[in-house]
Amino acid sequence: MDLDESQAGIDELLAHFVTAALGLRLHGRILDPDKLPPEHRGCLIDSKGHARAWVAWHTDQGTVSACALYDREQSARMKANVLRISWWIGTRIHHDGWWHCYPKRPREWIKGCGK
Repeated sequence: MDLDESQAGIDELLAHFVTAALGLRLHGRILDPDKLPPEHRGCLIDSKGHARAWVAWHTDQGTVSACALYDREQSARMKANVLRISWWIGTRIHHDGWWHCYPKRPREWIKGCGK
């Protein structure tokens, strides 16, 4: 699967990231961006005004949303899924950074884009 072309693939990776790397329990998916807190809506559009891949859920820690940019070239070099992930938890916690995981271990995330 060419994940940078597949919204479903990125959604699945982000679900694994939120549960495994962030340790949150997902209670229900949020599909309507109007249901997101205003702070979370920055992930919907990239710096060029294009729609981005994003997902959001209700969790045991409040609303969480995440968006990702899939790095096709680095992923091919590493034979891993390399993503720049931005996420928000509630209204005050926001992080952004490079992460990667290997296709056979989608719940084991490593900080950084690899070498």
